[in-house]
Amino acid sequence: MLSRPSLRSEQGFLLVEALAAMVLLGVLFALFADFTSMLTTRNATLTRQAYLSTQGRVGTDMMSNELQSAMCNNTTQPVTIATTTQVQFTAPDRQQPFHLQQITYTLGNGVLSRKVATSTNTSTTGPPWTLGTTSPNETVVDSVTNPSVFKYYDSSGNDLAPTGLALTAAQLPKVARVTLTLTLVPKASHGTGSLTTQGEATIRTWSTQQSC
Repeated sequence: MLSRPSLRSEQGFLLVEALAAMVLLGVLFALFADFTSMLTTRNATLTRQAYLSTQGRVGTDMMSNELQSAMCNNTTQPVTIATTTQVQFTAPDRQQPFHLQQITYTLGNGVLSRKVATSTNTSTTGPPWTLGTTSPNETVVDSVTNPSVFKYYDSSGNDLAPTGLALTAAQLPKVARVTLTLTLVPKASHGTGSLTTQGEATIRTWSTQQSC
C-alpha cells in the first residue's frame, strides 16, 4: 500500500505580517528614543536651572555688597556710570589700609560680566587715587534674557530714569538705591523654565570728611 507523502509545515509569517511587525517595532523604537531625549533634556534643564539660580544669587549678592560700600573718589560721586545695562562705581577693597576699586558690571549678549581697576596707592597715601590696569571681564552669570537689568532711585524712592535713558551727570549724585533684576533661561530648555533673581543696594551717605 502506498503511503501518503507528508506535507511540509506551512507555519510562519507572511510577508505582509513581517512588514507590519517591522513598522510597529520602528514606531516603538522612535517613541522610546523621543522619551529618552525628553528625559535627557529635562534633566539638563533642571541641572542648568539649579546652576543659574546659584550663580544669579551669588552675582546679585556680590553686586549689592559692593554697592553698599560705594564711596566717592575725591573727584566724583560713588556711581560714575548708570544705564539699564551698566553700572560703574568706586568702592574700597577689604584690605587695611584699603585700595580704591573702580568696579563695572555690564550686560552684553546675555552675559552679566564684572571688571575691576584697583588703585596702586592705599588709604594711607590717597586721595588722590591712581587706578591701575583694569582686569579682564569676568562672567558673573550668563543666559540673561531681559534687556534691561539695572534701575536707579533717589533718596525719596523716585525712579531716576523711568524712560530707560542713561543717567546724566546731574542725576548721578542723586543715586541712593540701585536694583538688579535678572531673568535667566537655560539654553537647553528651548525658552522654558525661566527664573528670576533680584538684588538691591542702598548707597551710603558719607560724612563730610569723605564727601566728594
